[in-house]
Amino acid sequence: MSKQNVAQEILDFNKNAVKESFEALSTISTQAAKTANQLLEATPNVPEEGKKAVDLFFKENQKGLNNQKKFVETGLEIDWTSPNAPVKGLEAIESLYNSAFTQVGALQKESKELLKKATEQLPKEAKPVVDFWTETLNSNYQTFQSFVTKNFELAKKVIGDLAAEAPKAESTKAEKAAK
Repeated sequence: MSKQNVAQEILDFNKNAVKESFEALSTISTQAAKTANQLLEATPNVPEEGKKAVDLFFKENQKGLNNQKKFVETGLEIDWTSPNAPVKGLEAIESLYNSAFTQVGALQKESKELLKKATEQLPKEAKPVVDFWTETLNSNYQTFQSFVTKNFELAKKVIGDLAAEAPKAESTKAEKAAK
């Protein structure tokens, strides 16, 4: 058996393991959501906003799982021996983070209304505390997102600089060998 065949069999095994693992996680997540919904429906004292929040959590969890699966599958498709592998790897990671940021933005938007309805039931003295906590959390998230975005920009620049230098190093070796 050639090295290429062994490498392909290992890659195929890993792809199948990833596929099966994500299918199992998806099934577990779906069953957990169904169980949670059944328990919440059987409990009359749980407010409607609480039920919606749990449902929202499971829906967003499934979206995150799908994004992660896509990222891992993309990583398995990259030819890690090629010169552009670092760029492709960085692009895959950036795509995962961008999906996560989009998902968090949607979650913030959807949960804002639920939070508003839930805080209506609190005493008026508690509302400023909840508002402060929410604003602080969102502000810190925005700061984190900004740092991650800047890190990707820096990483792209570094990879670009390294790629620009690589041919120079190879031509220098070839020039020395010719002498």
